[in-house]
Amino acid sequence: MTGTTTATAEHAGARPVLGTMTFADTVDEGTAEEMLDVALTHGVTAVDTANAYAGGATEELLGTLLAGRRDEVELASKVGMPHPDAGDDALLSPAAVRRCVEASLRRLRTDRLDLLYLHQPDRTTPVEDTLAAVAELVAEGKVRSLGVSNYAAWQIADVEAAADRVGAPRPVVAQQLYNLLARRIEEEYVEFAAVHRLATMVYNPLGGGLLTGRHRFSERPSEGRFGSSRLAEMYSQRYWDEQLFGAVERLRAVADGAGLPMAELALRWTAHREVVDSLLLGGSRAEQLQQNLQALAAGPLPADVLEACDEVGAALRGPAPAYNR
Repeated sequence: MTGTTTATAEHAGARPVLGTMTFADTVDEGTAEEMLDVALTHGVTAVDTANAYAGGATEELLGTLLAGRRDEVELASKVGMPHPDAGDDALLSPAAVRRCVEASLRRLRTDRLDLLYLHQPDRTTPVEDTLAAVAELVAEGKVRSLGVSNYAAWQIADVEAAADRVGAPRPVVAQQLYNLLARRIEEEYVEFAAVHRLATMVYNPLGGGLLTGRHRFSERPSEGRFGSSRLAEMYSQRYWDEQLFGAVERLRAVADGAGLPMAELALRWTAHREVVDSLLLGGSRAEQLQQNLQALAAGPLPADVLEACDEVGAALRGPAPAYNR
């Protein structure tokens, strides 16, 4: 492990961001409203969504919930996953980017996105073409800043160079899969982000719920992220692996020895890695979100617990999004 992946006293902890992928999927409107209220009450000021979540229904629900308080949050959405708004055009073609952003604005009932992510690479569209479209949306005030999600370090370098060529904004943040089980970004991205001064937002800090310790490899759930969610197949392919479940059992022993719930162990480990500037917290219940926010407030893990966690992680490369395999 490189030194840039460690937790240090200088790292004050990652900023929590409300993730909404479950809204209008496994979370109904009433529960989503409770979760938004919990987040705002705990000082969370950033909300993350995507046009692909629940086929756009997540954005529609957020538009309803944020009515009258849109200016209380920094709102991020994404383009680049399959969506009817893109039509027959390539997912990050200029036409698709514009149509998708403008449709997101309508669903979210807002006049701008504080942050627009390119959700995944589109190898059929020149990066310059995508960024020229982004530059137009920025000039029109419909997008304020740019981020990338699920991009490898070399792809982000290409985006930065292309942005300079066409006069578009460089990405200010990269959203990456990272947790106790999924540590591939440590191989190259971490050093890249440090040198390029690129902020990193982590998603899946609890491994889709695997790092809560409540699942068993032999018992596939019928509800939640691995059961009833529209993304259950993707999450099962990513995490439902016997080796990962073995690592969870070893981490459970670490958590028990430290007197901590597994979710708190996982969140505190992730939140205090040097590379992590912010992390997405979602879930299926308001109580769950509140517990996770309280866990983050507990500070970094003791050095011996960190060492024990890293011994487990040293044997894993862990899952990565399929886009960059």
